[in-house]
Amino acid sequence: MAKVKKRSPLKNSEQDLDTALLAGHLHFSPDDGHIQLFDQRMLLMHASSFAELRREMVSSLGSHKAKELLNRLGYQQGFEDGQRIRKLDTSDMTQTLALGARLREIEGFVRNHPVKTMSCDIERGEFYGDFHWVSSWEAHAHLEHFGISGTPACWIMNGYADGFSTAATGIPIHWREIECVAMGHKQCRVIGKPISEWHDENTEETSFLQIDTFVSNPSEQNITNQQEDASFEGFVGTSAGFNAVANLVRKVAPTDSTVLFFGESGVGKECFAKALHSISPRSSHPLISINCAAIPPELVEAELFGVEKGAFTGADKSRPGRFERAHGGTLLLDEITSLSLAAQSKILRAIQEKEIERVGGTEVIKTNVRIIAASNRDLRTEVDAGRFRQDLFYRLNIFPIDIPPLRQRREDIPLLVALFLQRSTLRSNKKILGLSSNAYAALWDYDWPGNVRELENMIERGVILAEENSVIDIQHLFTSGEKLKIDSFNLSASGSLVKNKLTDDALNEKQALADSLLEILPSFDQIETLVFERAMQLSNGNISAAARRLKMGRAQVEYRLKKHQRVDS
Repeated sequence: MAKVKKRSPLKNSEQDLDTALLAGHLHFSPDDGHIQLFDQRMLLMHASSFAELRREMVSSLGSHKAKELLNRLGYQQGFEDGQRIRKLDTSDMTQTLALGARLREIEGFVRNHPVKTMSCDIERGEFYGDFHWVSSWEAHAHLEHFGISGTPACWIMNGYADGFSTAATGIPIHWREIECVAMGHKQCRVIGKPISEWHDENTEETSFLQIDTFVSNPSEQNITNQQEDASFEGFVGTSAGFNAVANLVRKVAPTDSTVLFFGESGVGKECFAKALHSISPRSSHPLISINCAAIPPELVEAELFGVEKGAFTGADKSRPGRFERAHGGTLLLDEITSLSLAAQSKILRAIQEKEIERVGGTEVIKTNVRIIAASNRDLRTEVDAGRFRQDLFYRLNIFPIDIPPLRQRREDIPLLVALFLQRSTLRSNKKILGLSSNAYAALWDYDWPGNVRELENMIERGVILAEENSVIDIQHLFTSGEKLKIDSFNLSASGSLVKNKLTDDALNEKQALADSLLEILPSFDQIETLVFERAMQLSNGNISAAARRLKMGRAQVEYRLKKHQRVDS
């Protein structure tokens, strides 16, 4: 159980240790024009020019939009730092969280003074922090440009604190600024708690984390596909990939243009399509969806265009197809690459002519529908292979939107886990205290071939298997043959928790390589020297690139290189 005890006020020796640890990962390379922190490029910026840019954003976009964008900027910075500091060999969560505060001080944003004991119990999903922010750059910049404000103004710092705490603990955490120099207070003050514990407060502050800011209330939508949940509660995220898709949806929604969503299975193509429809001018009309992969080829035409009575055996009454039912609204053609070439031809004609004929009918029926298509396959590849009509591809490919897989937007995982956990416990009427730290670590490391849908299913599985009033652990999540990384865990045949093992072939190859090295270079120092020198050769002398090859920090590589150089001399 990971708990944090008070480190307030920080002793000078503790500050020096934190600073030394962070400084070992900070490198200035003037000849290359690079500043690197944890192997990510940094910029040393003029505070006055950054403040002027912030002023222009507020003046041009308004306070609400500027705050949202700067919150996101801070969140991304904090999340990146939190991920990297998690990988350090720190003794406990206390030091990890303290390093985040110290890092922001080194970067010149603010000085942190704990007010009350900071506590964290990851397995129970509990967190509490209370800090004074002294010398806040952002608060003073806001005060200088706009005078006394009616609301807090440390937007970047708030986002950073949210992102770092969330990445470090695995719990979605929000810090609320309750006092601010920009409001006339002597110093800024923030309180941090899990997002779920702010439910009775103003949620506008965390709106930058979710897509709900641009969709209407689900109860107000007119979505007639009763087989799918019309809720938008699953739209949470703060990753760059998530925000890029949300921005494209916002841009295309007011138009009547055809939209093509593509991405791996489970990324949320249909959910984004529903969101698009809900903010379009057609939202008062139905959204009708059809999963083209689930319809037998002989029934596709009837499903799409409808049937007249007596058209074939069993057609005892006339019924409209999906095009007719979507009149005035939107038609979603999901997994469109599953259609036969013949069906593709008929859909192309219906889209081009804006008219259809029912199966067995002679009447031409005019249709007014917006087309949204979705596919988990690359349509250009399908066209090249002769499985998809080129003319239909160009008709659909007016506004393509690529939804990235979950493994490319891991920043969204803590928010999604919290959402799915809340949803599953409500459905099952079961009290679950949270996830263990090992479970969180495994979720971070997993590659998510099934994307968001797999994550939701896994959390539901964990809620079912975990005992009442207990935490979800790894053995409750990874029970269906999911392949974890080497440094993660899995279940043995007997059901015990064990480290993942290499396959026999891979293990034999590694053992043979080790035998050869020991025969040629019996000294471990010699083997280590060989490996480091080879990594430097392959990286053309670039220490950072060599460190990435060796999956080590730059400081660790530099230390070992210097050590071997001393030995050689």
